[in-house]
Amino acid sequence: MPAAVVTVASCVALLAGCASGGGAETLNGAPSKDATPPAPAGLAAPSVAGPDADFVLRAYAGYWAAQVRAMSTGQADGSDLSTYATSEALSDSYADLVRLDGDGMRMRGAPVSHPKVTSVGAMSGAKGIDQATVVDCLDVTGWHQVLGSNGRIADPARRLTRYQVVATARTVGGVWMITQITRETDKPC
Repeated sequence: MPAAVVTVASCVALLAGCASGGGAETLNGAPSKDATPPAPAGLAAPSVAGPDADFVLRAYAGYWAAQVRAMSTGQADGSDLSTYATSEALSDSYADLVRLDGDGMRMRGAPVSHPKVTSVGAMSGAKGIDQATVVDCLDVTGWHQVLGSNGRIADPARRLTRYQVVATARTVGGVWMITQITRETDKPC
C-alpha cells in the first residue's frame, strides 16, 4: 500500500469520527476536553524567519493542499502527497485515505491553516539533515466529510473544528518534507 494513503487515512480518521458521548470530538472520534478554551501556549511561541522557514512553510502548505486533493477524490495518485510528505506523515495520510474511501466518504472544502515555524536547525545525530517544527491552529470548519454517493454532509454531530497541530519537517535529499503530524486535540485554539 502506498505510504500516501496512510497519511490521508489519519486525517480522514480525524475528520470521520462519530461522537459516542455528549462532548465535542475531533474528526477521528477522540473526545475534546473543552470546545472553547483559550489559545494553546505553543501558538504563542516565537516564530523563526528566514529562507529555511519559508521552505518549511511551503512544504507544510503543499502537504495540506495534497491532503485536500486526495480526500476530495479518494485517490492518492495525482495528489502530490509523496511530494510533500514522507515517513509517518505519508503513511498516516494513506491510511486515512483508505479508511475514508472504505466508508464511502470524501471530503469537501478545505481546512484553514495558520502555521508558523518555531524551530529550524541541524538534526541531532544525523549529519547533513535539517529539522524544523511547525505549530498551527488548524480550522476544519469548512472542510466537511460527505457521502461519496450523493455528496450529503456527514460530519459527526459534535466535532472539534479548531485545534493545534504540531508538524515535524526534515530535509530529504535537500528538500523539506513533512515527516510527522501531531494533532493536539486537547489544545483547541
